Amino acid sequence: MMETDIISGENVKPSSPTPHHLRTYELSMLDQIVPPMLVPIVLYFPNGYHSSETANLLKHSLSLILTRFYPLAGRVKNDALSIDCNDEGVPFVVAKINGHKLCDLLKNPDPELPRCLLPCEVTWATELAPGSSVAMIQVNHFDCGGIAIGTVFWHKVVDAVTIGNFLHSWAATARGSREAFCPNYIAQSLFPQKEEIQAQSGSLGAILRKGKSLMRRYVFDAPAISKLKARSRIDCPTRVEVVPALIWKCFKVASLVNNKPESLVTHAVNLRRRAQHAFPSDCFGNFPGLAAASSTNKNADNLGNLFKKMRDAVSKIDNDFVNRPLGDEGFSGYNENLGRIWSGIPEGADLLSFSSWCGFDLYKVDFGWGKPVSISRCDSGSDSESPFFNVVWLMDTRAGDGVEA
Repeated sequence: MMETDIISGENVKPSSPTPHHLRTYELSMLDQIVPPMLVPIVLYFPNGYHSSETANLLKHSLSLILTRFYPLAGRVKNDALSIDCNDEGVPFVVAKINGHKLCDLLKNPDPELPRCLLPCEVTWATELAPGSSVAMIQVNHFDCGGIAIGTVFWHKVVDAVTIGNFLHSWAATARGSREAFCPNYIAQSLFPQKEEIQAQSGSLGAILRKGKSLMRRYVFDAPAISKLKARSRIDCPTRVEVVPALIWKCFKVASLVNNKPESLVTHAVNLRRRAQHAFPSDCFGNFPGLAAASSTNKNADNLGNLFKKMRDAVSKIDNDFVNRPLGDEGFSGYNENLGRIWSGIPEGADLLSFSSWCGFDLYKVDFGWGKPVSISRCDSGSDSESPFFNVVWLMDTRAGDGVEA
């Protein structure tokens, strides 16, 4: 375990007060169905400024950008269905990592490493307690001058797209650039909150099973991706399609060994892109869709067959799928979508879930001292039983043409 010294800690507040009419941020119906989990991510930079200069720059720019991303500076309200945008601020910790060089740690990545670089312990939590922060940050300085910025977000408020928009905007503000996003807060009007949806583990609640897990990291570089595409024998395969197909093929073998006759794969889909008239990419909050496909484990499906099953499932997340949950009658539309997702899925199938963070350009996040050399999604498994296992996170490689899984 690394030795970490906490240098300072404070709440960074928005540089100007949030207007009174924006003080309560209601979760949308789509936020409601998202699992109540914490999302940790760490960005590693080889060279930064002097530690005090870096911390001051990051705190000042964070304060400025929080006037736009104001829900992140708020606190969970008693009902856990809204955020009190009271400007209490984002907890911001500055830490010193002693006796380690960042470059040495990244040569042999340790799944436990990111845990030491985060501002809080990340567990597969249930709902956050009233008064909890929805975002937290820790800036870690290494002896070599390297920096690791660890962030934690509550998934009920933001998805990967919103997190990416926030990080890009924070970095742009630190550089003095005008490229920062101004979030679009339309989710609540499109998908109004529904009392009928109780606290649950999202759309997967009906099929999740508890279990223990370990994290493993696999890197597929550009040549490996090219070989997989050639083996798929399908028109225009993407890297985010062929890698899950390969992992599913291997999962089927392991699942059969464990006496599971069927396997089920789900893939998270960004609804912003699926509507006929796409929602703006800067929409704040969660816009989740879920594609599902199954296969009999005894069938030796080739990559092409599995690839086609997954592509067909994703194609069903279309304009009609997006429109059904819209408006005041959205709950019935949401239930209809669930019925369509699980239609034909065999009971008791072994579950494997994918969530892709590819294409969000996180390796272009630049605070003024260069772009990150590595990024960790940093879920390092669960020592206790959790309802979220057999989950695969897909990330870009630094070169942008590969996939880390």
